[in-house]
Amino acid sequence: SIPASEKAKVVEVIMNRVESGSFPDSIYDVVTQRGQFAGASGYANLGAYSSQVNDSVKAGVDEYFANQSSYHHGYLYFHGDGRQNYFR
Repeated sequence: SIPASEKAKVVEVIMNRVESGSFPDSIYDVVTQRGQFAGASGYANLGAYSSQVNDSVKAGVDEYFANQSSYHHGYLYFHGDGRQNYFR
């Protein structure tokens, strides 16, 4: 129920962190950094997509990479309240 465009903003956060000198310099290290992406370390090392990486998640990743010029907000952080994500 969260639109692909909102999920693409999460991908933007990850990619911006990779490019920032303040965070690890790989997608894997950003996603598995302690205390950052809840639960990511539990599925990042599976070697294959888990049930948590569903079509909805893939749509967000595809949206980001298909339309990167639309995702240059500079976001490095986000949080959600269960209904909406907030980016900064």
